[in-house]
Amino acid sequence: MKPARNILSFFLLALNLSSCMITDSARTTQIEIMKPALFNLPNEIKTVAIINRATYQRDSVPFQYLNVNKIQTDTLVKYRALSNNCVDALSGFFEKEGYFGKVKNYRDSLSVIYPKNETGVVTPEKLFQNTKSDIFIFLDHFKFNVIAMYGFNDVVLNGAALSWAIAIKTDTVSYLYNQMDTLAYEATDFPLNLNDHAKLNLLVNNSSEYLGRFFGSKIIPTWLMVERLYYKSNNQNMLLAEKYALNNEWLKAAEIWNMQSKNKNPRMAAKACYNMALACEMEGKLDNAIDWLVQSHSMLKVNNEEHKEICKRYITVLALRKKEIERLAHQVRSN
Repeated sequence: MKPARNILSFFLLALNLSSCMITDSARTTQIEIMKPALFNLPNEIKTVAIINRATYQRDSVPFQYLNVNKIQTDTLVKYRALSNNCVDALSGFFEKEGYFGKVKNYRDSLSVIYPKNETGVVTPEKLFQNTKSDIFIFLDHFKFNVIAMYGFNDVVLNGAALSWAIAIKTDTVSYLYNQMDTLAYEATDFPLNLNDHAKLNLLVNNSSEYLGRFFGSKIIPTWLMVERLYYKSNNQNMLLAEKYALNNEWLKAAEIWNMQSKNKNPRMAAKACYNMALACEMEGKLDNAIDWLVQSHSMLKVNNEEHKEICKRYITVLALRKKEIERLAHQVRSN
């Protein structure tokens, strides 16, 4: 009976090893992709003007925040300065990206809207004429709701509520964009030895700048870093392909993954097929990438539900990416 038990133990061990999930070897890497904007701006839209007319810019309401379940007021934090900081960040973002020929940042000076030498309401046509601009962006509402539930030595949340208005010279319709976000900060985000005011000041200014730049990415197409999953293996060829991929040498990696997709080991083949999808995406061949995912999805007969879900999610991402690329074709400008 003893030899029989050894054989049974060996069989159970082998079965356990063979049932290891393929997804245990999943890793993530960052790639850079261009995301489309909300609008398809005509090429003749060259000059953008930005005005801060937020409700709170005059600081009629003191800045309040919740700190350890107590509402506190910080008279040194000014909404006018914060909202100006936000439009400054938006203006700086546009200038850095170089999408527009000229960026005019009027900040909170409303004289361009209500000139002293003119009476009555300034029409959009007159506004474009007076400023010699092609698109106007207004910051109309700017409000923060800072919550330090356990003080600034723990997670601090900033619930931001912003509203923007966009007017385009060649369009008779004005557009509104409500920007709602909750930004989280941890104690490690603040330098040591700062008091609560200094931490609050750093938090709200950082938030203002981030929200301005983020809104800019909704107006013009922007390069962003995103995560993508791939499969790792201790196989020497797969290790070499991974090295190529992480060095952005996708064609070299694809040569190896293509060969490994025919591997007699179905786990290895499924990994290689999935990785081929990533290589195809990086080379702009999204239909081919989806075909590789379908192939990877069907390779494993048992213990592969999680892998199937990963394949399905990536197919969904690529389907969305195809639509984004179609929109980008109408947005990317040649310099």
